[in-house]
Formats: sequence, structure tokens, C-alpha cells
Amino acid sequence: MFETVPGFPDPSPAAPSLAIVSTAIDEVVELQRQVDALEARRLAAVARAGIAAERAESALLVHDDVELGRAGAGRRRDLARRAFTADLATALRLTEQAAAHLVDTAHTLAVRAGEAGHATLDGLRQGRLSLAHATAIADTLAELPTTEARALVEAAVLPRATACTVPQLRRHLRRARDLAHPEPFVERHRRAVESRAVYVDPGADGMAWLTALLPAHAAHAAHDRLTVAGRRAQEAGDPRTLAQLRADAVADLLLTGTDDGTDDGAEGQGSVPDLAEIARSITPTVRVTVPVLSLLGGSDAAGDLDGHGPVDAATASTLTAGAPSLRRLLVDPVNGSVLTIDPRTYTVPAALCDFLRARDGVCRFPGCTRAAARCDVDHVVAWSDGGRTVANNLAHLCRHHHVIKHQSTWHGVLGPDGTLTWTSPTGREHHDPPAEPTGPDGSGPSTPGPSAPRPGAPVRPDAAPPEAEAPEPWS
Repeated sequence: MFETVPGFPDPSPAAPSLAIVSTAIDEVVELQRQVDALEARRLAAVARAGIAAERAESALLVHDDVELGRAGAGRRRDLARRAFTADLATALRLTEQAAAHLVDTAHTLAVRAGEAGHATLDGLRQGRLSLAHATAIADTLAELPTTEARALVEAAVLPRATACTVPQLRRHLRRARDLAHPEPFVERHRRAVESRAVYVDPGADGMAWLTALLPAHAAHAAHDRLTVAGRRAQEAGDPRTLAQLRADAVADLLLTGTDDGTDDGAEGQGSVPDLAEIARSITPTVRVTVPVLSLLGGSDAAGDLDGHGPVDAATASTLTAGAPSLRRLLVDPVNGSVLTIDPRTYTVPAALCDFLRARDGVCRFPGCTRAAARCDVDHVVAWSDGGRTVANNLAHLCRHHHVIKHQSTWHGVLGPDGTLTWTSPTGREHHDPPAEPTGPDGSGPSTPGPSAPRPGAPVRPDAAPPEAEAPEPWS
């Protein structure tokens, strides 16, 4: 397809060259750097416009409006800001919501003199960050109530922001925000629960997206129930895909409570199981890691919900109290290394699997955010090549990237600190560190990452690639 691009050299079909591919990627990277620098200039210009609008407040408002004349200073400032935002939105052909977000981002990164945000803007100006990365950081900084907390978060995430995707950056931001926020997690969670809601967003071709904002443990438990129900239906002969079955189960449970055959792809399939009844019979499963002192009431340290991240100690304790089983994970108190493994066996022991899931959190391929619980455990150095079953030779890979590792020239090396260094087919290196610094053998803990929304969904903070079925083999 490249030969149709004007100005692109026509590679010889008989002698394909990765050098041509590499040169084209270099050009794209350089152009992106220039775009990022322009985005920084745009944010600075928006910030200047915002300051000018504040100073010209009276010029933005109607002088002879009686109600406005009675309004306080705060109300006048708000109205002036709205007028300015509408002006900017129409000039840029943006919605006012998008324009307001742009103004807020510019204010956070460029206006707050002496506060956090300036280093992020500098990174954007130098082409080390994209606008999406800078916006994600600004969104988090704007939520924090103190200068000190904002500075701590920016300092914690900027070194990683230059080498990760936006979904990965948002995971790091959530972790850094939780650690730096001066308000206790339990109070923030209590307030956040009050914002739970359900939204409907229009889709194409007569479809719509139904989105629910729920407490994390409830959302993951619901998703688990839908997944297990779909798999059981498939085992009973239902030809629908797992994604279709999850969606149909939601509709069945919320509407009629019976499988009404609304899925067009299932027409003519004959007798199919009652999906709603299957779902009701399933006890959903979630995995949570809880510090033992929190369980004993000696600490309010947050637990980690597999596939999400921090949950308050009270919720974690409640989930643990109803757990059908508990598994103790024994680690070295100094470096966090697993003490109960047998490197001579190919099969990864259950305790080590749990530890790796906590360490990796997500698929370790650059940019992937699929939860480790939905990935394969891969021997970085293949067992057949002498690789051992130890933490510093094991990493989670989703099925899609597992196959890429074994069936393409992508190559990974796991370092002693847990960083997985990948080399692309064109020779570019990408470093994927664990979510937190690890022990000397690369086996320290980390926070699990988010699950993947379906393709085409309305933009959410943690958008990730859809599930992909991939052929064997892998090792």
C-alpha cells in the first residue's frame, strides 16, 4: 500500500527492506514531535487568552442587565468565563464542553505560577509528551487540593509518561494520586460512590452504548458473571461470540429476564440456553489482595482489586469475609521475592501465578492494558531453550501479544528490576517497567490495570484494545 503514497519510495517486491520502514517511522516520529510542540504553543495561547478574558471581564458582559448588575463577583466571573469559552469553542469548531476542558488544561499546565504543571508543558513543548499525555496529567493535577500533592504526582509520573501509552499513564496517575492525596481514601470513595450513574450514548446503525459507573468491586463482579454465563452458554452449543453473549445477558437480565432471541446472529440456531437463567445461577468472582494488617484492623491500607487497582480497606475486608477460600502468599520481607517456587518444573505453581499477576497487573507488551488475570504466563526465555520457571523469567502476555512474541521478530528481555525490554522488527527498543519498583530478582508487587472496553465505545479514560483470538503455537 505504501507505493500509493506520494513521495514514498517504491520498495522492490523482490528485496523488501526494513530500512525503508524504519525511515518512514522516523519521519512520523519527527512530525509528531513537531505537532506536540505546536500543541504546547496552542495551550500557552489558550492560557493567555483566558488571562486576557479574565482581565476583560467587563467587556464580556452586558452592562445594562439588571440581574447581572445584582450578581456577585463570583457569578460575574463565571458568566464571563462561559462567554469566553463559547467564543473559543465556535472559533475552533469545538463543543463548549471540549473547549472548557481545553481552557482548564491550559490553566492547569501554564497559568499556575510556581505550581506543578510547568514541567508537563515543557515535556509537550519538547515533543517528549503528546497532548493526550499532557491532558491526562492535567486532569489529575486539577483534582488535587494542594500544591504539594500536585507536585508529588507530576514528579512521580513524568519519568514514565515519556515512554508509555495514555491508558498506562492513567494507571500510574491513579496510583500516584492515591498516594499523594491528603484526604483519606475511604472519604474520597464515599463521595465518589454518590456519583454512580448509568448513561446511554448513541451508536451507529440503530445501536447504542449503555454505560454504568459503579463501585469497582461491583462492576468487576458483574463483568465476571456475564463472562462465565457466556462461556457456559457456548459450552452448551450457543454459537454467539462471548462479546455478544455478554451483551445479550445484560439485556435479558435488565429487561424480560428471558432469552428473547434479540440477537440477529443467533437466528435459526435452534434451541439455545436461557442466558438470563444461566447468569442468575452464577456466583461472580473477583480477586482482591489485602494486607494482613488491614484484615486484622491494625491498618487502613487499601487493598488491590485484580483488574482495577486500589479499593478501600473496608470494601476489601468485606470481600475477603465472603471469600470461599484464601491463599497466603509468602514473600521475602526485604526484597519481595517469592520464597515458594520450584524452578525445575515447567508448570507455574499457583502461588507464583498469583504473585506474577500482582507484579505485572497487565499484559507486559508495550502499550497493552489487558488485565493479567486474562493473560497467559509466558517463559521469556522459552523452556525448550533452557528458561527456568522463576519470577525473573516469567511475564504475563495476552493471547494476541503472546503469539506476536513467538511468531514475529519482536523480542523481549526481562531485566533484574522487572523491566521487560522489547526490540521491534526495525530495531527500536521499548521498555515496559512493572507498575512499581521490584526486588533484585524482578518479582516485586504492582497494581493490576484496567480491563478493556469494547471497540467503538465512547471514549473512556482507560480505552484498550479489544480481545483478539490468536492461533497457536506458543510456549
